[in-house]
Amino acid sequence: MIKRVGKLHKIKTLSCIVLAAMMIFSGCGEQQQTRQEIELIDPISTANINERAVRRTIYDYEVIEGNVFPVITEYPTGVGMKAADIGFFPGQRVNRGSVLFSGEMQDYVAQEKALRDSIDNLVVTYAESRRVNELKLKDYGYFIESRLRDCPDDSPIRIIVQKVIFERDLLEQTMEDDEAVYELDLQHYNDLLYRLTVNEAKRRVVSGMNGTVVAVSNASPGAWISEGTNVAAVTDGRSLNILATYRSAKTMSTAMEVYAMVDGTRYEVTYIPYSATEINAMKASGRDIYSVFEIDDPDGNVKAGQKVSIVIIYDKREDVLSVTRDAIHRDDGGYYVNRTTGDKVYITRGLTNGMFTEILSGLEEGDEVMIDSYSEAPENMVALERGDYYLKYEGTGYLSYPDITNITNSVQYGTVTLTRKNVVQGQRVKRGDVIAYISVAPNNVKLEELAIKLVRLQERRELAQEAADDPATYYLDRNVQEQLKNAVSSLDRQIQSVMDQIAEIQASYSITAFYAPCDGVVGYITDLSDGAVLKSGELIATVAAVSSEFLYAQNDAGTLLYGMDLVGEYSDPVSGDTVTFPLTVSSVSFGAIGPDLASDKVYLIPSSDAPIPGGAHDMMAEFSAQIPSGQAASVTNPWEVWLAQQEEANAAKGQAYKVTGYTQYETNVLLVPVKAVTYVDKQAYVTVFENGQYIRRSFVAGGGDNPRAVTIDSVQYIWAIEGLDEGMVVVY
Repeated sequence: MIKRVGKLHKIKTLSCIVLAAMMIFSGCGEQQQTRQEIELIDPISTANINERAVRRTIYDYEVIEGNVFPVITEYPTGVGMKAADIGFFPGQRVNRGSVLFSGEMQDYVAQEKALRDSIDNLVVTYAESRRVNELKLKDYGYFIESRLRDCPDDSPIRIIVQKVIFERDLLEQTMEDDEAVYELDLQHYNDLLYRLTVNEAKRRVVSGMNGTVVAVSNASPGAWISEGTNVAAVTDGRSLNILATYRSAKTMSTAMEVYAMVDGTRYEVTYIPYSATEINAMKASGRDIYSVFEIDDPDGNVKAGQKVSIVIIYDKREDVLSVTRDAIHRDDGGYYVNRTTGDKVYITRGLTNGMFTEILSGLEEGDEVMIDSYSEAPENMVALERGDYYLKYEGTGYLSYPDITNITNSVQYGTVTLTRKNVVQGQRVKRGDVIAYISVAPNNVKLEELAIKLVRLQERRELAQEAADDPATYYLDRNVQEQLKNAVSSLDRQIQSVMDQIAEIQASYSITAFYAPCDGVVGYITDLSDGAVLKSGELIATVAAVSSEFLYAQNDAGTLLYGMDLVGEYSDPVSGDTVTFPLTVSSVSFGAIGPDLASDKVYLIPSSDAPIPGGAHDMMAEFSAQIPSGQAASVTNPWEVWLAQQEEANAAKGQAYKVTGYTQYETNVLLVPVKAVTYVDKQAYVTVFENGQYIRRSFVAGGGDNPRAVTIDSVQYIWAIEGLDEGMVVVY
């Protein structure tokens, strides 16, 4: 509810009493004579053709708009990859190590299996070869030793022994070469496996903190993501910064005073400058550049999503003698003013802003001077009072279930036939519900090939075990014994792999249906007819998980900020009842994130534990209106098409949600009628009626250079940060 502190009084000032007072205090008679002397055109009203030198506060300031954002960490991909899965969505909690985003892994799985098979084959083959050669060497050694014992030097036997020695030396050299090649090959395969494992890990982007997801990539499954692309952002939920219109460190260094106004309360802030390297990097990446301020808020009153006015006071002179800038002229003698008496008085100037100039010498307080501007006599007087300044938001939210799982034909062997589709687009399903029935015709040729391979591996394994257990092996080098044991282990792994493959094929032959992986909604179902033969990996359906239920809203103007509280409104098309429920903006769409994650939409989640009315949890709702129907979807990648169609489907069915709230709310601030305010060089001024005369006063207006006005009781207002006091009477 909007609260007004007091009633603003609007008083016509055309009465004879007020006009008489104006003439008395402004010296009307003297003004007439002076005007005739300088031959000025008669104004519509003669109320403001002169003024008195008075004491006032002169500002040189600016107010820049800002927003309170959470401090977030963006997480990039470590390697180029095809997008596969978004692990978490804005508003969902994550722990350190949680997988935020992952790429496709199928190629890595196949490569890893092939590499491990190659390593196992290398180990087995080399171990078997090494054992045979070691036994040969021992035989050579026995032969040479036995023949040379007590053998005369001129015996023909020595010629045969020399030949065997040559063969032994050649075998030793060959074994050394084979060992070197084996070690190189093994190292090469292990290096490939290590790099593969590292790259596979890089395809998983994990959170480095406990916190809340505030942004995710909008890349659809299968889309290519370049290395270094940010795909998710997380905040710890505690750290906040103010991001405002950019001002350089050089500019900020000239400021006398800087502070923030949030919800009508002043907070001290610290400007955080960028280095030249950071500026260049942001420009190169296309990132928007903002001024960043740390806010001093020990009580934790400031919340993410609040609007901020950053007040930068470059210079400020309080209670100084001054006149309107238009009263001052210049000639060869310097700066001067014209008194209403006709005297020309040279002055010494101080601070000058868009409207006023400080007078250091030449005039006394109360001296009347001529000015070169004319204005009509004011018609209205308003006593300034405090109230609430607020900016309303009204928009449209659309139901969305972005956590989508593709159900594909996972049967890799045999002929798969679609026998019957069991769901339609837009249907609610539970985890384990049948999506489609299929039949699988076995491919016995493949099974026979694997059965033969299994027999051969088992035979080879028996031989390897016999070799390892052979007493002769005991007398061989220990490395050879270890290699034989490794060969047995490698063969065991290969046997298990073949057995698993056989079991997988046999299990696939018994598959009769594909099932829903989670509670959700069918977003797409294949248009293939019953009896159609399915290709391997062919898409059957998509199911959107209801665990990730959101509204999304357009945010092209950057109005909606993370953390803002809004209200959703749902009109039940069946009963006609209207239900309202609290919402919170759960995503950062601009400002604190870079271009990779920036979006023209924001996610909205219920502020309570209750689900969104009219969504998939509401079994009485006409939910089919929330999911597109009767529209063609790309079979290869319906994910992106489906998301794009949701808005169109909702709008066409009249099932969109109304979203309202306040994007800014300043409590108990001084309200100033817009019509009373004049801007000169982005500085705000009003004319105040005090002590029987009209005096222009400058003030610091909230909301930036061009603050938005709010309408209260048919009158438009802005609000004043400083420079005006409650009870002052402004005229216009």
